Amino acid sequence: MTILMAPGGTLDMAISAFEHGADSVFVGPKGWSRRPASDELTDAEIEELVRYGNRHGKDVRVAINVMPAPTEVDAFMDKIAPFAEWGVGGVMVCDPGLIPLVKKRFPKLEVHVSVTAGVFNTEDISFYDELGADYIVLPYRWGVEEASEIRRASPMKLEAFMFQTSHRGRICPGRCYSSSYFHVKHFKDADNKDHFVGSASRGGSCYRICRVEWSLKSGEHQHEEAPTLKSSPELLLWELPEYVAMGVERFKIPGRERSPDLVTDIVAFYRRALDHVLAGNQNMCPFVPEWEELKRRWSGERVSRDDNQVERAELAA
Repeated sequence: MTILMAPGGTLDMAISAFEHGADSVFVGPKGWSRRPASDELTDAEIEELVRYGNRHGKDVRVAINVMPAPTEVDAFMDKIAPFAEWGVGGVMVCDPGLIPLVKKRFPKLEVHVSVTAGVFNTEDISFYDELGADYIVLPYRWGVEEASEIRRASPMKLEAFMFQTSHRGRICPGRCYSSSYFHVKHFKDADNKDHFVGSASRGGSCYRICRVEWSLKSGEHQHEEAPTLKSSPELLLWELPEYVAMGVERFKIPGRERSPDLVTDIVAFYRRALDHVLAGNQNMCPFVPEWEELKRRWSGERVSRDDNQVERAELAA
């Protein structure tokens, strides 16, 4: 079965995504999903969404892709317990040590290796397969060729981002330690969970310093061109037929931090495009005008978001 999975940065966004053709929605619990609180859901909202999904034959996945401290592992496992009880289909995890624990305690949950795990090659994927993970989320800097290699080398299910980048930057998602460069602040909640503001790996808010213009100097030599720390991905289109042909199980639309209107339009677009391919059509040209407009809107919101994050970081510093 081919599944279209959409982001749920808010409850309204998640329900709208379902209404416009998403088979599945992924959400993040507050403080546990590497996003600002504004792009995460409360447990009550997640429960409401799961009930909605159960009534309409839809699926909910929870991104709980933080790196808990040793004292927080019990809290991490307890956080998942109600999600499993409510009927969540799976969780997205980036800490390899937690995957066997999750599979043992919640055997019915599917485990997705989050893109923030920083997978580099098929050997990494074999490692996660042995740990018991069910899905590997393909890094968005990978393409059809790498996905085909994984399909040949591993029995794991594939989850492909609906965006890619043609230029590789210097920062790998999940391996960046610069998120808190400008500002570091800790506070603990009632469950003794450390909310490390500025650190995405601990469930905080990344300040996007990779998007700032940096200069590169080697000794006394000043390089003329500014280095690209993180390249800008764009919404994909032409790769869809090849991904479907190789049997990719899930197509993931990112964007929990995007506007609900944009996410809704992108979900509706990919619903039509994916159904077009699943019906046996290979020609994606009819979708190009709408695709170009969505790319423009996507890029515009990204630039605005990143500029705002950098401004917040500079003020915090």
